[in-house]
Amino acid sequence: MTKGTRKTNRRLKKTVRKTLGTLFLISAIVVAAIPTEGLRAEEDAVAQAAGHTHQTTHSPSKYKVTIPKDASEKASLLPTGSNVPTMETLIPVVDSNATIYTTETNTDGTSYQFAYVNYANSWCAVLLGYNKYTTLTGNVLDIPDTVNAYIQPTGNQGTINGYVAASKNGQPLYYEALTEKTREVEVQATDPNTGLPLYDSQGKPVMETKTETYKDGEMRPCYATDNAWKELDLKDFFQKKGNGYTYTSKQAQNEDKSAKVYDGFAKTEQPDDQWIKDLDVKYIGNQYLTSTSNPNGTYTWSIGGYITSDKPLKGIFAGASNIVTLNIGEKLIGVGNYAFYGCNGLKSISFGNGITVIGNWAFAECGSMKAVNIPRDCNLAQLGDHVFYSCTQLTDINIPTAVRYIGDYAFAECRYLYNVELCNPEQENGASSSRLTEMGWNVFENDETLYSVTFPDLYSETIGISMFKGCKNLHYVASRNAQFTITSGSADDDVYCFDCFKSMLADEPVSGTFYFEGLRESKLHKLCQENCFAFSYINYNSDTHLYEKLNKYELTVQDPNVSGEPGRSTFVVDSSNQLLNASVGTGVKTLNIPDPIGPYHIYNISANTFANNCNLTMVSLPASVQSVGDGAFRGCHNLATVIFNNSNIAIGTDAFKTQDFTGTHRTGCTHSSAKAMNDTDNSPAVKLTFVGEISPESTPYKYAMSTDGRYNNSSQVATYVRYCSGWPSNLVVQYNPEKNVSELTDFPGFTELTNYLDKNDYPYLTDAQRNAAETALNKYNSGEPLTEDQQQFIDSALNVTIPEGIQAIKDGLFVDKENKDQVNKTLTIYGLDSIEEDDFKGAKYLTSVISYSNTLSSIAKNAFDGCEKLATVEINGNTQSIGDYAFKDCVALKDVSLSGTINSLGNIPFTGCKILDKVGFQGTDYFTCDNSIIYGMNGSAKAKIIECLEGRTSKRVNAKETTGVTEMAPEAFRGCDNLTTIDLSDSAITVVPSYAFAETKNLDTVKLPITCEELKDNVFNGSNIKWLEESSERLTLIDQDTFKGMSRDKGDVTLCAPKTSYLYKYGDANGFAVEDTPLEEIYTVIFRDWNEELKKNVPVDEQQVRGGEDAVPPTPLGKTGEVFKGWDDDYTNITEDTTCTAIYEKEDPDASKFTVTFLNWDDKVVKEIKVASGGSIADSDLPNVATLVRDGYIFTGWDRDLTNITADIKTKAVYKALSEDDIVVRYINGVTKEIFYQTTIKKGTVAPSIQTPTVSGYTFKEWLPDISTAITENTDFYAVYEANGSNGNNGGNTSPGASTSPGANNNGTTAKMYTLTVKNGSGSGSYIAGSQPIIVANDPAANQQFSSWSIDPSNTTIASKVLSATVITMPEANVTVTANYTAKSGSGSKTSTSTGSGNSTNSNSNRRPGSTTTGTVSGGRTTVVIDKNGLSNTGVVSATVNGSSDNFVIKITESAAASEEVVKALMAEYGSDISAIKYFPMDISLYDSTGNTKITDTTGLSISITLPLPDSLITYAGNNKVAGVVNSKLDKLSPKFSTISGVSCVTFTAEHFSPYVIYVDTNNLTAGTIADSTPKTGDGIHPKWFLSMGLACLSIVFFMKKDKKTLKAARV
Repeated sequence: MTKGTRKTNRRLKKTVRKTLGTLFLISAIVVAAIPTEGLRAEEDAVAQAAGHTHQTTHSPSKYKVTIPKDASEKASLLPTGSNVPTMETLIPVVDSNATIYTTETNTDGTSYQFAYVNYANSWCAVLLGYNKYTTLTGNVLDIPDTVNAYIQPTGNQGTINGYVAASKNGQPLYYEALTEKTREVEVQATDPNTGLPLYDSQGKPVMETKTETYKDGEMRPCYATDNAWKELDLKDFFQKKGNGYTYTSKQAQNEDKSAKVYDGFAKTEQPDDQWIKDLDVKYIGNQYLTSTSNPNGTYTWSIGGYITSDKPLKGIFAGASNIVTLNIGEKLIGVGNYAFYGCNGLKSISFGNGITVIGNWAFAECGSMKAVNIPRDCNLAQLGDHVFYSCTQLTDINIPTAVRYIGDYAFAECRYLYNVELCNPEQENGASSSRLTEMGWNVFENDETLYSVTFPDLYSETIGISMFKGCKNLHYVASRNAQFTITSGSADDDVYCFDCFKSMLADEPVSGTFYFEGLRESKLHKLCQENCFAFSYINYNSDTHLYEKLNKYELTVQDPNVSGEPGRSTFVVDSSNQLLNASVGTGVKTLNIPDPIGPYHIYNISANTFANNCNLTMVSLPASVQSVGDGAFRGCHNLATVIFNNSNIAIGTDAFKTQDFTGTHRTGCTHSSAKAMNDTDNSPAVKLTFVGEISPESTPYKYAMSTDGRYNNSSQVATYVRYCSGWPSNLVVQYNPEKNVSELTDFPGFTELTNYLDKNDYPYLTDAQRNAAETALNKYNSGEPLTEDQQQFIDSALNVTIPEGIQAIKDGLFVDKENKDQVNKTLTIYGLDSIEEDDFKGAKYLTSVISYSNTLSSIAKNAFDGCEKLATVEINGNTQSIGDYAFKDCVALKDVSLSGTINSLGNIPFTGCKILDKVGFQGTDYFTCDNSIIYGMNGSAKAKIIECLEGRTSKRVNAKETTGVTEMAPEAFRGCDNLTTIDLSDSAITVVPSYAFAETKNLDTVKLPITCEELKDNVFNGSNIKWLEESSERLTLIDQDTFKGMSRDKGDVTLCAPKTSYLYKYGDANGFAVEDTPLEEIYTVIFRDWNEELKKNVPVDEQQVRGGEDAVPPTPLGKTGEVFKGWDDDYTNITEDTTCTAIYEKEDPDASKFTVTFLNWDDKVVKEIKVASGGSIADSDLPNVATLVRDGYIFTGWDRDLTNITADIKTKAVYKALSEDDIVVRYINGVTKEIFYQTTIKKGTVAPSIQTPTVSGYTFKEWLPDISTAITENTDFYAVYEANGSNGNNGGNTSPGASTSPGANNNGTTAKMYTLTVKNGSGSGSYIAGSQPIIVANDPAANQQFSSWSIDPSNTTIASKVLSATVITMPEANVTVTANYTAKSGSGSKTSTSTGSGNSTNSNSNRRPGSTTTGTVSGGRTTVVIDKNGLSNTGVVSATVNGSSDNFVIKITESAAASEEVVKALMAEYGSDISAIKYFPMDISLYDSTGNTKITDTTGLSISITLPLPDSLITYAGNNKVAGVVNSKLDKLSPKFSTISGVSCVTFTAEHFSPYVIYVDTNNLTAGTIADSTPKTGDGIHPKWFLSMGLACLSIVFFMKKDKKTLKAARV
């Protein structure tokens, strides 16, 4: 092969390879883009809870109630023996060869195709076709009561004028069309005077020629467009019969006066030959048509087949988008299958009384339908399957009394259907007149807002629980028939079961309050008892003939460990939440008292309710219980554990005197004698433990921690209730009667965690918690990730928290645990009265101590002595004293913060803390720490040296540090090995106390003050002192042991003092070296600065400085483009040679500018502006006047001059109070919609004329309304502009509410103004018809919440009636709107607290929408408080504050101001018509950890927050958007959507704290995302992705592969 050939081949291979690679890559992209469905993870939390998927929701039969086509289909679809009629008996089946007629085009633009059918001995029309794409007047479709028949003409007659009237036998009809004509005829002349005939002379008649008229005729087709024939009698039409037929006209003549004869035509004297006129329309059929077009534009139709599920849009009206209102007349009997399927514009339907059947899927997928009006007394007997399926806006439905059958899924997916009442109207005897007998599968499936369903008296069927699958808001189901009951699949099959149903209703909004309602001893009652459903009793009152509620709600609970009747306990409550009765199963030992029981709770447990129950070993009281009556559990001597879920519960006398048993022991009692009831020490054999919150406010805790907590009987020794905090901290506290304190006696040890598997010792733990305990230790040690429960359990052993309410700790408890565990621990204290010496002394693994206690008064001597790993100490709260050596030898201690309440510090509390160089004091007047020295304060002056910290880095204590100090604590400098010099010469200390400078190994020099009079014992014990200097002669007392234990010999120590002084003489006499000349030390300090010429730092100054004094820095030389920031080393308190270098940084262009802060009347920051020195604020930069609102006031300006700014300033908005006769006038730019001026005038006066603002591209035209007219109410004047170059029509004008000028005529005349009155809100004013003002409800009063707007006239368009800020469209009428308010549900009751993990602690488990929800997340450092309706499932809330580690409270609330800003921003984005925008406004604000103080300076802070999607927006899933609102504009964010615990959530980052909105544009929805589109854990991976990735990999291989080159042999 030649070289050229090889090269060509290589190129060819490369080209082929790259081509294939490109094809594979394109294929991979195409495959990836293919949409997929059906791989969603199972979304039903019910199924997840039950552990199976429930792909089947009912029994194997495909249908239960449908309308089959015929008998054979019925046999294949329905259960054997079904009584459901077939479609062929309900709606006529049109023969495939039948003639299909059409109507003429009606005045509303409609035309219909139908068959002429004799059904049930009556001829009628079956509608089979409709021109779907016509334009309906007002979008109203009236199904005609009668029709006239037309067909396409046949043959060669009349094909150009459309359809012709048709006979019953399907033939075109004709009529005799007469035409008046003239002819010449000879007649005998007459005498004009007498009128007698004239004769000639011969007696012959005199003849003359005259013109006469006559009628000629012809047969014309009866065209629909020809009105000439439409009033004829039915017998006066003609059919073309053909040969053998003639008709001689009685009116038409030939020219020769003979009668007109029509060959082949016959008169329609027989009924079958006559026109089909005024034929009753009784049915909309089940068959569809095929059509053939004709040359003249007409069509011929024939039967195409049955309308089936694979051809739903073949329905007669299916998919017709032009129908909004549907009216069905009195004569229509049946509506066929799929008749109106998918009519998305259809909003309301009205039926006549004649209706008897509505077919399968007849109105399914009509997503806009809100109202269906069916006369209650009509003849409707059957609703087909899926008849109203997925009518997502349907809120109400009336089921007529005659209905017997309701088909499968009839109302499924009707997400806003609320209440279904099948009983009304009741008859005089109180019984329902309903004839309902059968209902199909899953009739109400996924009706997410369905609240209740009531079945009538005669309905006795057994239905499947899957009828209510997905009805997440279902609160009750009622039946009046004793035979009615419900069946369920089991957890072992794949059918929806009771467990699934319960799990669905366990969460909000129902929160377990569901109940069934029925007759006592009915099948439904028995079902509830056997399956643990709440049951409400009703009874038929024969006197009133009414069914009445008995105000009793019953719930039977089954002990999971005891089967059958012995394991069942039944509880009955009434509407006052009183426990009326409780029956405990004979085999029940663990009693979990239920809550709620239907819609109510157990608030009060009556006296002696459970007394002397031998079998009970554990009782859990729900959070709802508020009181336990006297002796309620007295004598329950085997009762070992009582769990309290409510800390505010009243406990009656002897309520838990468990050992005081009377009566007969029950069968199986393990301690059935007095002896058996006692332990060996004569204490109760069964020890009683309370489990609940440890708090001084907790009534169960206070009960246990007092003498009330004695539960022994008179023969037993005094024994007190043991109290346990429960999971996860598992603290154990016992009342100590000797000390009269609550004492911590146990907490989890790290090596003891597996002990919590013992159900006997810790019966209150759940299985999940036990599993966590079992695996937590091993996983932690191996470094594996932990679940939340496991992490909390580990923390209970490693991060010990002592809550408020615990007064003391058992001696040695903490250290004993440490010795066993030998792992690091932290300690957080909220309680304790004091920390005693033996509480933590020697705790070698304690790393952190933080106290927030308000009861901790003191920390004892040596309290933390030897805690060698203790690194952090933070004492907050009300602690007052710390004892001697409290933190001795805490060698790792480096971070200390002490409360400002501490007023007493013992001797060197931090001795031995080698690295501690600072102690923080929180705003105290008692102490301060400066340069590692703790001082006692006298007012603002340092008065006493308490302790020099051993971590001090400076080697010298200079004289300035002790200026004014008058006292030194003993041992103040003890152990400060780093110190070389201590100069006290500027102090006023008179006594140097014992051990003051002891154990200072590097101490060289000490200078005493002139005030010093005495040196105590052991002042220099262990010190390496070399020079002691005194400048006065006042020192006269030196203890004999002052210099005891010095490290140096006396001869090596110099005492420097005047020769006449006592110190000099003492030294000379005791062998010290003496000197009378003071010591002086000099050090060199060099300053280096930037040299522009050399472009480097050079020395610029050198100074000689005395030890301990400060150098004087030179003036900085400067550096081009940068700013001097300081020197890189400290030039003060010089103790060694030092070099300092100048530091420069890039210049901030705004550094020299000043900040002008604009504050509103409530000090809320409105705006901030940077201004150069001497500058002024331009009008255009001022805050928008529209944002400056205060009820009862008007903004008038700012409180200071805004020119010549030379410093940071704040300016506050000035408002003028409005008097009764003041009205507010605002001037609004019609282009920008901004308020550019506002003022007040007196009622009845004329608004002042002002200069209109110039708008580029526009010319001012006029003021609307007329500014020259006197006004009597608040008014907005709009400056209307005309776009330059426009022709003056509406399109060029600008005015309120729209880009054009609504309400203005084309001729430019001023439109009429209409008055808007807003009651309980703002927005009142005068507006043009068509304008869209914003209305805002006033913020509600305490314990009130906004509910809705009332509006008059009621047909006024309003964007939303349920949002407190919204938009209305002004009609040509005055309008009054009123903001309505309701009491918050549960206001005044306890709120519910939901944690970020979804766990909750509730005082009322049925949280009402109005209650406050607090989500605590991110390790407890951020709290989210939601005080706004419309957010359910708040257990998934989480938030993180970015930019700070402080504790915060984030409040999500509803306010009128925030809502108004949101509406303005949405209008700015979408225009004035926001009716298609669904939105959820909220105010997000940041508060300090108390939740009381709002943080206004949030610079550098943001929050990442996860919220459940608002209830009203859940169905829009990923179509939702999130934005903040800044200056009335949307600041769009990039949210992420996810599903947490089955809840659709949105996560976003808020960069500022102001109004936010979650919103969706319903006119721009992404296909397929109406349902929840968020990803789910467990979503399947579609095979297309594997194919796509494989193709992509092949593409990469082909691109990367290189040709194999053959090496040439080396030339020889």
